[in-house]
Amino acid sequence: MAGLHKDFDRVVAALHGAALDDARWPAAAALIDEVCGTAGNVLVIGEGTGAEARVHFHQYLYRGEPRPELASEYFDVYYPHDEAIPRVRKLPPGTVAHTPALYTDRELKTSMAYNEAWNRCLCQNGLCIAVGEPDGKRIVWGFTDPVAADDWQSAPLRLIESLVPHVRQFVLVRQALAGAEAMGAGVAGLLDNGGIGVVHLDGAGGVLAANGPALDILRRGDGLSDRDGALHAALPADRGRLQRLLKRALPGAGSAPPPRRRHAVPPPRLRARLKQHDPSGGARAGLGGRRA
Repeated sequence: MAGLHKDFDRVVAALHGAALDDARWPAAAALIDEVCGTAGNVLVIGEGTGAEARVHFHQYLYRGEPRPELASEYFDVYYPHDEAIPRVRKLPPGTVAHTPALYTDRELKTSMAYNEAWNRCLCQNGLCIAVGEPDGKRIVWGFTDPVAADDWQSAPLRLIESLVPHVRQFVLVRQALAGAEAMGAGVAGLLDNGGIGVVHLDGAGGVLAANGPALDILRRGDGLSDRDGALHAALPADRGRLQRLLKRALPGAGSAPPPRRRHAVPPPRLRARLKQHDPSGGARAGLGGRRA
């Protein structure tokens, strides 16, 4: 169990770094593969259903190495006809689904997506995770087959399940940075940015610094204040939500993998309620904003 907690803390720290620097995402993805025992993972962001469905961002990384040819082949050839896609869109947020469970018994034999695309991607025994739909954006996180076993073991499943809200928060932070035109700014650059309120916290939730817009909010104190060097919500209804957000976002504030559960794939649903940010237009590359 100690190793599981250590792996969890390492991944959360890597996600925090990648949230502020696109260049760190491949290393974070490689670390996730290493500790979860998989060859690769996939992040997809889209919205809409049926004819209105659009994919804004997708990236296949295998131990941190981009595989754009696999992504292009799937979305150009197989995605429009993949029988699992409507079922993925209906998964409640936090659901961890075994990829074969998204197809009927007949489709497992006949589906071109499952038998061709997922075979080449090493995903026929993988996982598909509905991370959430903040502001109507559907975040899907996928894993290739486990590399050291024929089937998924309980420890990596618990670790993946515990990371879902942190991956969701990672995407939301990227959207907020894109909206403030602060992609790649780093902590110092964010504190100098007047287009978004930024509060820099230590691992235990203590306030280290705040930029101009954030200081204005904290000084007014009608919504958020920094009494005794820590963030406090003014309204009782917001206090619990703030503490839950801090607990999920900060590795030193009590987050940890969930205890062992008796379940088979797919595990129970997570229902993380994290702060959402409005995305805005952005370039094709990167993880913030809308994509064409």
